Amino acid sequence: MLALVLVMLLCVALGAGVVGYVMVEARREGRGEFWTPEGEELIAGARRTTAKVRARGERIGRSAGGVTKDLAARLPERRTARAATGGRPSVGVEEQDGDAGGSGAPYRAAR
Repeated sequence: MLALVLVMLLCVALGAGVVGYVMVEARREGRGEFWTPEGEELIAGARRTTAKVRARGERIGRSAGGVTKDLAARLPERRTARAATGGRPSVGVEEQDGDAGGSGAPYRAAR
């Protein structure tokens, strides 16, 4: 197993060496320009789109933070409402009619 890992590392090192050699030779011959004008425009468009998406994400994050703060401010209201109902939610929950066992288990009303 160790031999396999060492051979794989050797192959990666040889591949990186070949790529480096070709890159240096191409630069010496004056072929250092990697992108065509069309490719440059494509990259510039991608950067503009990335900036737009980042700005929109920050706006969404700020608005989500505001909503969270508003909900956190209302949390004490919810605690007092639940305490008034005995710890059970009061919306859409009723006592079962005709409960033979008399457990008084709540159920959700059909809407």
